[in-house]
Amino acid sequence: MTEKEKNSMLFREPDTYKINVLINSVMLAIHLILMVLYVLAHVKVMIIANVVSSIFYLLGYIFIKRGRTIGFFSLVFVEVAIHAILACLYIGYDAGFQLWFFALAALYFYPQFSNPGRIPRRLSVTFPIFSIILYFALFFEHIHCVIPDCLVSQRMHYVMNGFNSLAVFIAISSFTYLFATSIIRSRNRMNYQMNHDALTGLMNRYALHQVTEDAKARSDRTGEPFSLAMVDIDNFKYINDNYGYEFGNFVIFSVADEIRKITDDEEFSAGRYGGEKFLFVYTREPSSEAMKYKMEKFRASIEHMQLNSDGREVHITVSIGVAKFHKGDDYDMVLKQAHDNLYRAKREGKNRVI
Repeated sequence: MTEKEKNSMLFREPDTYKINVLINSVMLAIHLILMVLYVLAHVKVMIIANVVSSIFYLLGYIFIKRGRTIGFFSLVFVEVAIHAILACLYIGYDAGFQLWFFALAALYFYPQFSNPGRIPRRLSVTFPIFSIILYFALFFEHIHCVIPDCLVSQRMHYVMNGFNSLAVFIAISSFTYLFATSIIRSRNRMNYQMNHDALTGLMNRYALHQVTEDAKARSDRTGEPFSLAMVDIDNFKYINDNYGYEFGNFVIFSVADEIRKITDDEEFSAGRYGGEKFLFVYTREPSSEAMKYKMEKFRASIEHMQLNSDGREVHITVSIGVAKFHKGDDYDMVLKQAHDNLYRAKREGKNRVI
């Protein structure tokens, strides 16, 4: 699996359409089960209410298909709230329908993982608060049944309570899980942005500093040296001046793409050092000659790369300076040596490794 595919999995946004369809389908299935329970309990008012609720969720597919997230969000809240209140009034508190207000409170998490920013914050906060108020209002009233001779048996109360408890538990667990994964996804995205260059997707200077610090610590611990290579795109100012900054960015991205092809293993790291410069860190082979060999192959791949700007073929080359860090060396001096070798390669005609 490539780094790009890994990042895609880490930051992939949830499919809001599929989530909404799943929620709507589950709620419709719940009402089909409730319909059976209402028929067995002979509660005509709730049978009618359940038919209306089912129509609500059939309409919900239209809201989802048209991308009306707020409409769907409101539809679910209103239907569940009204249905739960009616069930408490006509079946009784012991059937457990008031528990659905906890599920409604969990709707606070919904906008966080479905479509952040699409649902106003006031709406997503107001609904849960209103749900908790309704729950405690019913709790203190402890409604049993408004029907004078309620025909719902105690056994049916237990069945309904068990079904409602299980359904609400699953609903709250699902919302919580989706919210938790959205937090993890946001954290991964923030970490990625902090450590990677926005244009190329390679490590940025901050991340490179962490890599070199780890390499220095390893060298001090084991005594094994590691190699650095500073890469600079030749004639980059000329490219920007004659082909435009947009094409210049494309050149940087294309070079970065070639870098990705040779830095698949953790012993060979590279990132954008700044501007048109890139830094390689190689810890597998202590010999700087091994680094030069790899860099020569990289230089040749850039030289043979074919780029076009408005039908004009543009040839790109890079100059590379290599240096080796030994245990006890001053890292800044080694980095300066890589810089010096890079500019020596520039002076000696560019498109070479020194």
